[in-house]
Amino acid sequence: MMLTVTVSTRKYLSLKDGSLLIQDKVSGSGSLRVVDKIPLSDIWVIIIDNPQVVMTAALISHINDAGIGVMFTGQNHMPNGLCLPLGAHSRHAEIVEHQLAISKPLRNQLWKKIVMKKIENQAKVLEILGNDPGAKTIRNYARNVQSNDKTQQEGPAASEYFKQLLPHGTRREGPYAAPLDFGYAVMRSGIAQCAVSHGWLVSRGIHHHSAENAFNLVDDLIEPFRPVVDLLVIEENILDPLSSQNKALLIESTLVYVTIAGKRCPVQGAIDTCVESLRRAVELRDADQLFLPDVIGSDRLTVGDLRAKGRI
Repeated sequence: MMLTVTVSTRKYLSLKDGSLLIQDKVSGSGSLRVVDKIPLSDIWVIIIDNPQVVMTAALISHINDAGIGVMFTGQNHMPNGLCLPLGAHSRHAEIVEHQLAISKPLRNQLWKKIVMKKIENQAKVLEILGNDPGAKTIRNYARNVQSNDKTQQEGPAASEYFKQLLPHGTRREGPYAAPLDFGYAVMRSGIAQCAVSHGWLVSRGIHHHSAENAFNLVDDLIEPFRPVVDLLVIEENILDPLSSQNKALLIESTLVYVTIAGKRCPVQGAIDTCVESLRRAVELRDADQLFLPDVIGSDRLTVGDLRAKGRI
């Protein structure tokens, strides 16, 4: 698995020997000291969570060449921007041609599959948390999803789900709103990075189609992954205001194990499988070729596991 690197204090980021060099100022002098050096080939996404972080143009250029996504936060330390490379895939033009030619029936079937899996994963989260009656209620919505979700099961299912899930407040207001938003933004940045690296035009969605949204496709694909964040927030009791420790936990949502295409892997790997399977589904005009994740719990790949695999 690749790394999500967070920079939350004033640092100087530059390029050295194909690696991200992280430095800070030595107290009482103007000299810089090395804090860390990470090969760009090991990095998935970089999160810049401090307005005083300085990045060199050479580093930014090589980050783009490496296909790394960079997420920025605003004054409230919530994500407000995402930088992605252009045309990172050798078959970008061909893939976009297929994407633009997706028929309406195929779009409808793909969206049906995405909505069903999202609702099924919401039910699984409630089941894992011990709310079997709530899980049963949510699964009933999944059974009624039709082509393009024309009976509109997604909205009512989400409303009932969050009533069952959150001990206090609502999805948009209360102590869980900010943690959920931050976790979703981390997941969204990872999916965006992966979609671009696979050659997709991320502004062109399957279902989402807002002219003001540059990430319509990402907002389609994130749906079945959202319950991973939900489960982590509730099990770890992550509340607003977000501490740096809680943000670190939410960033680990991309390391949570799920199953996809019959295999158990971290979310990061599942995103790659999902995005690649979408290409097959579009090229073969068969929605059954799209693989989506199944939530199985909140166990995740640890720092120790990454070290053992030689990733850090």
